[in-house]
Amino acid sequence: MTEKDAAETEDFLRSIINASPVAVITTNERGEILIFSREAEAAFGYRESEVLGKNVHVLMPEPDKSRHDGYMRRYLDTGEARIIGRARPVSARRKSGETFPAVLHISEFTDGERIFVGFVEDVTHQKATERRLEDTQLQLQHAGRIGAMGEIATSIAHELNQPLTAAASLAGAAALTMKKPGDQAREDALALIDDAVSEIQRASGVIRQMRNFLRNRETTRHPQSVNRIVEESCLIALIGAETDGVMIKSDLDNTTGDANVDRIQLQQVVINLIRNAIDAMQETTVKDLSISTRRQDGMVEISIADTGPGIHEDMKARLFQPFATTKEDGMGIGLSISKSIIDSYDGELFARKNHPSGAIFTVRIPAADGDAVR
Repeated sequence: MTEKDAAETEDFLRSIINASPVAVITTNERGEILIFSREAEAAFGYRESEVLGKNVHVLMPEPDKSRHDGYMRRYLDTGEARIIGRARPVSARRKSGETFPAVLHISEFTDGERIFVGFVEDVTHQKATERRLEDTQLQLQHAGRIGAMGEIATSIAHELNQPLTAAASLAGAAALTMKKPGDQAREDALALIDDAVSEIQRASGVIRQMRNFLRNRETTRHPQSVNRIVEESCLIALIGAETDGVMIKSDLDNTTGDANVDRIQLQQVVINLIRNAIDAMQETTVKDLSISTRRQDGMVEISIADTGPGIHEDMKARLFQPFATTKEDGMGIGLSISKSIIDSYDGELFARKNHPSGAIFTVRIPAADGDAVR
């Protein structure tokens, strides 16, 4: 090949590299930059002339910058490829010192010496979009929780009014009793005061549970007792249910254990499923609600069964789609939000027919590794 042919070939390859929609950077085995594409110039803010011959770690923030040469020596000595040939998320550093999220893919070839080709995709905009979507999802979940509270507001008012009225009556009786002479009167008054405190604590517990449920907050996942989450959910979801004639059966298997979830998120799912089941039985004679948990094949299951009319055929295909609802005043986002939450746990939410009538909604999520039964 003549010098002219070689130059033409180099120009052709350079054109291909510069046409790449992602940054292309080539280095030798000493980490020295040999080629720095136009997209690399745009992403990192350096001119090619500023970085040619420099160690590629100039494009890395700490701690990767200090570790890069060691990684390279280990690979050259052992041949063990840990990042070559696979895409991985990294942080990159611009000339200005700003860091940005990127996806890096490294390939290798030999041309008299080892040459490494790095393809760097700036994913700043994608990450920003993901964050906006996450924020929107959190806002939808919060709206869903507020909607759930709105739907049972009357029952909540009754649930709070009952213990507070009882506490006021007990406190009044205690005051009257204290006016009587003798030690027995004081003992009777103390017993009445204890009962009043218990009623106030009962009301306080309902308020505290609602406040935690309604709080707009960042999600945090930890190993959580699934049975405990279901029990806490029932405190809210079942308010007023027995007054409406619903017969409740609870079967929480004590071997269910933990799942790595956000407590409030999973509560939201369970509350939504229970309230849907109660609503489905409004017009039925038999109102049996069954809530159960179990652990099977490394998965934790929560099942909510009702004896309502079941799922209409025209709803089956779009059951978990946004704004699909059979309720006259429903928004149709509860099941959609619930499914998105369970999907984020690598789980599944599905419905099937209950016999002889009604529906069973089941949540399946991975059990926490090495969990202890609580």
